[in-house]
Amino acid sequence: MALLAWPAMSIAPEPSSARPGAAGLVCAAVVGAAVVLAAFAGDGSGFDGVLLVGGVAVGLLVAFVLAFALGWLTLPHVGRSGGALLVATVLLVAWAGATMAWSVAADRSWDTFDKSVVYAAFLGLGVVVAGAGGRFAARLGASVLAAATGILLTWALLTKAIPALDPEGDRIARLREPVEYWNALALLADIALALALWLGATSGRRVQVRILGGLLAYAATIVLLLTLSRAGVVTAVGVVALWLLLSRERLAGALLLAASAGPGALVAGWAFTRPALVEEGAEHADRVSDGAVFGVLTLVGAALVAALVAVGARRSLEPSHRSRLGAGFLAGVAVAVAAGAVAFAIAIGNPVTWFDEEVTGDVCSEVVNDPSRLGSLNFNSRWCWWNEAWDVFAGHSPEGAGAGTFEIARKRYRTDAGSVLQPHSVPLQQLADGGIAALTLFLLAVVSGVAVAVAALRRLDGGERAAAVALVAAPAAYLAHSLVDYSWDFLAATAPAMVALGVLAGAGQEPRAVRRRPVLAIVAVLVLVVLLGSFSSPRLSEKSVRASTRALDDGDFERARDRAFWARFFNPLSAEPLYALARIAERQRFPNTAERYYIDAVELQPDNPEAWYTLGIFEFQVKQNMCAAYRFLNNAYTLDPAGNQWTRGGPLDVSRDAVNAGGCAPGS
Repeated sequence: MALLAWPAMSIAPEPSSARPGAAGLVCAAVVGAAVVLAAFAGDGSGFDGVLLVGGVAVGLLVAFVLAFALGWLTLPHVGRSGGALLVATVLLVAWAGATMAWSVAADRSWDTFDKSVVYAAFLGLGVVVAGAGGRFAARLGASVLAAATGILLTWALLTKAIPALDPEGDRIARLREPVEYWNALALLADIALALALWLGATSGRRVQVRILGGLLAYAATIVLLLTLSRAGVVTAVGVVALWLLLSRERLAGALLLAASAGPGALVAGWAFTRPALVEEGAEHADRVSDGAVFGVLTLVGAALVAALVAVGARRSLEPSHRSRLGAGFLAGVAVAVAAGAVAFAIAIGNPVTWFDEEVTGDVCSEVVNDPSRLGSLNFNSRWCWWNEAWDVFAGHSPEGAGAGTFEIARKRYRTDAGSVLQPHSVPLQQLADGGIAALTLFLLAVVSGVAVAVAALRRLDGGERAAAVALVAAPAAYLAHSLVDYSWDFLAATAPAMVALGVLAGAGQEPRAVRRRPVLAIVAVLVLVVLLGSFSSPRLSEKSVRASTRALDDGDFERARDRAFWARFFNPLSAEPLYALARIAERQRFPNTAERYYIDAVELQPDNPEAWYTLGIFEFQVKQNMCAAYRFLNNAYTLDPAGNQWTRGGPLDVSRDAVNAGGCAPGS
């Protein structure tokens, strides 16, 4: 039973006077709710979640700033490192907005600017939580994120146990809900691991809290493995190593992991043997039956973890037993690593051949989406995307192609028709989109974040330092993921990391003087109005375009035109309202008017191959002007030579043949 014993408590629980009042708890709760909302309503890597999530986040931040300006709320100083982080973040957001001036798709840059504003708002909300927590700031912030990640991971497991909760599960087996992307969910599981260690291994914890920590680590382990995310697994190892390095409860943390991650790995290992749970294209009936068994096993495993943690928490160890147990644990880890290395060597055979196939072989190939991917070192096309990001930057140096435009800008350089939103590396994404300035500001934000974390660990002690260690792991995990993925596109993944950084910046700092700041209140309200308008306009434009399309289908030309004009009013940077107006003119047999709108779209986004292709097809099919069709389609081909719209004998070939045969009229 010694293996189930946690080290004896060395620090007594702190007095209740260190805890925040009801107002502080409410403040923290609403911030936690915003983090949860970012996952459930964030729309994955899309922008439809910006209005709701961003409206809530910015609205909350402005409300808190108003309370501060009126003298009702105390906010902490954030120190030099925190100030540098805030400035770097605001400048990075502002630069994303500035790229609209030269972006290859300014409407996408507008959307990216809006989403970046939301990230800055969550950073500010973290500072607010620190102010609300007072002497309990780090612990309050860690508690908020532990609760939020616990809710998200629980839902993720439910979607695997109850397939009806994930309608896309028949097509996509990798665990990804509620954030719509497996690697983003794996990042949340990595963050949860550090928070679980803080909950379950910190001295002075009640048994119930330790059990919650064990259950969180258990859920994080299962979720992490079922995402089949290699970056997530590697980052998890790094997160645990970082926590063990910085924490003063190393042995307790190791024991907690043994009691929770072990059963979690067993449940996930069983799931790996069920194709209906981990392979794409499974029959729905099989998913339902295997999901039910998975749910039962998960509950049984949770009960086992709770029992192990409860037994261990009630037992103490003598110093001599602790040293022997620690040595034994390290020996066990060494044996496990050695055994794993031997098994791996046997499985791969010739290591030189295996390395050549996995790493230096077809670097643009995709890795199969089943558990075998966890043993692969293939970059899964990332090397090609990274090179394309450099090509985009080189073609738009030094200012970049525009925030959020990689999907369009890369088409000139891609070698196949595959589509990808981002290069799966946030630093390269910043370089391609925003050029040298964006990358510099991003790196400044990273350096400032590191300084914030180091300063917080030096500044805090006792229970606050223990919580700060867990909070530090959140941005550390985010940074690790950002090197090989596009975490910056996900509200669900970025929000908790920003909140953690904000809490670290303000925890343990002196509060600001309480006084009225009417100018700040006025500015905050004006900023809120402007930002809500910015969040709303693109969505209203999209809604109006859809309404125009429906009216056109019904033959209501007047309403269709009215809705299209409103769409253009709400978002003059988007080509979609122009396409809607052109379609209306086509249906009304006004080809010259339609042509004018298609030309306007090209002039609006001259580096977007879609605009040229749409104009070229119109000239080919409607006006049957082969000379103009060839010119426009050839421009589209230049901007996107690998697109699947180019088929042998298609419009480009036909119009080219017509031009070569003298089909161009004089002056065409």
